[in-house]
Amino acid sequence: MGASVGVGALVVGTSLLLVFALAMQTLDNQLDASLEAIDDAGDPEPSFEIKDATLWEGAVLSVSVVTNGSGYVDGTLVATGAGSGFSGSFTVDSAGGIESVTITSRGNYSSPPTVTVDPSGQSGVSASFSSDIGNQIFSNLTNTGSVTMELREVWVFLDGGTSQVPTNLGTAYTPGINSTNWYPGETLALNWLEDGPTTYERISLTAGGLITAHELA
Repeated sequence: MGASVGVGALVVGTSLLLVFALAMQTLDNQLDASLEAIDDAGDPEPSFEIKDATLWEGAVLSVSVVTNGSGYVDGTLVATGAGSGFSGSFTVDSAGGIESVTITSRGNYSSPPTVTVDPSGQSGVSASFSSDIGNQIFSNLTNTGSVTMELREVWVFLDGGTSQVPTNLGTAYTPGINSTNWYPGETLALNWLEDGPTTYERISLTAGGLITAHELA
């Protein structure tokens, strides 16, 4: 009889210890979850705004040399067509053939303009070019919060992402300095070349659960 009581007491004691251990583990888990929630609640949220946004639907995205020609010296390019604002320059090879083109201002045109050599000071002949137009989006984006954000964690949408796939800000924006971050108080001058549909109505920005939008002028 005494042995049975001792075994029973041991079983009960072991069970109570197991219940106590489980209860302590539950309390530990609840405490960890509570501390995590407190930490998360204390983290500042990102805050940013789109100060302005402009779309040029006919920016000259590229100019290609079709015929190099000969007899040229380094000079400038001009464009004619339904629009204005383009300017560019070119360099020549040893025979005076045009080998590279640089766009210095893209302008805005309703169809691809005709690009030619500015004849001032030139005696070369036979060079010809082709051009392609697309969207150029200008926007000033300001980090109005206290959180430093990585550019790759911010996404840009056009018309809510229904017309074109969302683009990572680290791809759309080229920083003037070697940085991959968007710092508190910093304004990014977005100059984004985008060869998608011919028109958009608004631009949106999202990061950390926050989204803001602005109409494109």
